[in-house]
Amino acid sequence: MQADLVYDVGMNNGDDTAYYLHRGFRVVAIEADPNLCKGAVSRFGKELESGRLQIVNIGIAAKPGVSDFWICEAHSVWNSFDRTISSRNGLPHHRIQVPCQTFGWVLEQCGVPFYLKVDIEGNDFLCIEALQDRADLPAYVS
Repeated sequence: MQADLVYDVGMNNGDDTAYYLHRGFRVVAIEADPNLCKGAVSRFGKELESGRLQIVNIGIAAKPGVSDFWICEAHSVWNSFDRTISSRNGLPHHRIQVPCQTFGWVLEQCGVPFYLKVDIEGNDFLCIEALQDRADLPAYVS
C-alpha cells in the first residue's frame, strides 16, 4: 500500500479529487466519460504537470475491451454501463463506446492506494471483487 495515494474511481466532475489533492495526497482518478476527463485536465493542469494527479480515461469492467457506456444528459452522476441507471426518470441519455480495463489491471499499473473511493454506478462491485484475493489492501474503502 502506498500511504500517500488515493484512488477516485468515478471521478465525475473532480470535486472529490480536488479535496484529496488539497489534503496532500497523490491521486489516480478514473473516469469513463471522456468529456468529464477533458474538464478535469483543464481544471487540474498544475497537478497533472507536477505528477500529483493521474487521470485514467477508462471504464472498469469484468474484462478488458470496449463497451457501451450510457451518458445521462441531465445528471452526469448517473452515467453508467447500465442503461436503466442513465435513463432513470425518463431522462435523456445516449450511448458512447469507451475503453475498459479490470480494476486488477489498475492496481497492477498504479499500485495499491491508502484510500479507495468507488462510485461507478452499477459496477462498484468489480472494484471490491478485485481486492478479495489480495494480501495488500487499501487501509480505507468507501
